[in-house]
Amino acid sequence: MSQSASAADQLSTPEAFKAGLIAAISAYLMWGFAPMYYKLTADMPAIIVICYRVIGSVLFLGAFLVMSKLRKEVFAIFCDFSRLRYLLVSASVISINWTVFIWSVETGRVLDASLGYFINPLVSVGLGVVLLSERLTKAQMLALAITIFAVLYKTYEVGELPWVSVVLALSFALYGFVRKKAPVGAVAGQLVEVLLVMPFALGGLWYYTAVGSGGVYPTIPTEHPWFLSLLLFTGVITAVPLVVFAFAARRLPMVYIGFLQYIAPSIHFLSAIWLFGEELSLEGLFAFGMIWFSLVVFSIDGVMARRRTEKMA
Repeated sequence: MSQSASAADQLSTPEAFKAGLIAAISAYLMWGFAPMYYKLTADMPAIIVICYRVIGSVLFLGAFLVMSKLRKEVFAIFCDFSRLRYLLVSASVISINWTVFIWSVETGRVLDASLGYFINPLVSVGLGVVLLSERLTKAQMLALAITIFAVLYKTYEVGELPWVSVVLALSFALYGFVRKKAPVGAVAGQLVEVLLVMPFALGGLWYYTAVGSGGVYPTIPTEHPWFLSLLLFTGVITAVPLVVFAFAARRLPMVYIGFLQYIAPSIHFLSAIWLFGEELSLEGLFAFGMIWFSLVVFSIDGVMARRRTEKMA
């Protein structure tokens, strides 16, 4: 038996499934409460927060790496393009996701972000069909059709495509798919991702503060050390749930990743209304209602399929 086959077997055991399930729930809970943290850094434009987010992630994961035995794995990934190519894609996709999400928090569009992450489970299913040739059940097809109708309905009522929701859903579904396929460890893979983005973060800080903002926003807010700490701590807020998610993604079927995804947007939805005071229109409530109904259909189908599998085992 090859080493890769042995590793795959280890990731398909009941113990691995249970560990992946706990890790996925933990990651989604952390993501659910993330908007509350990014409200604290809303005085800075999203692009600057993203730059500090990358730098903070490098510092946090770099310190973790120094204390662990993963340095050889990181160097090996950079020397192996067959693995590095996955992380080039995932780093690009997750950077887009970060930027749009933080912008949505800063501009009072957490409800749009919530809708995007509610859509995400079914986008994950769609990717499974397109990229993995997976077959949908009738219930999954119904849930996917309802979701598409909900997006089209909101587009018609608002007069524009809910691009924040669509971009967040597509980018994170694609990220989960790529990280599931990437033959790299969770921590090492995440560090390589942020290292790949690091030059752009440093260049972005220099350009935006020296040229783009006309010096309005200082590169390092030394006058308020606590605020600098908040910006750098976004690295921890970023790295921990992503590492935990990457750990889960390699141990859970993609259908479970999609099923658990609604934990985070549920928290986003409630916090947007009760904490941030965003207004939910009747049209928006109807669109959310259709998405929730599609998730109920999808969830019931998943539970029944799981029970059938257990009876056959």
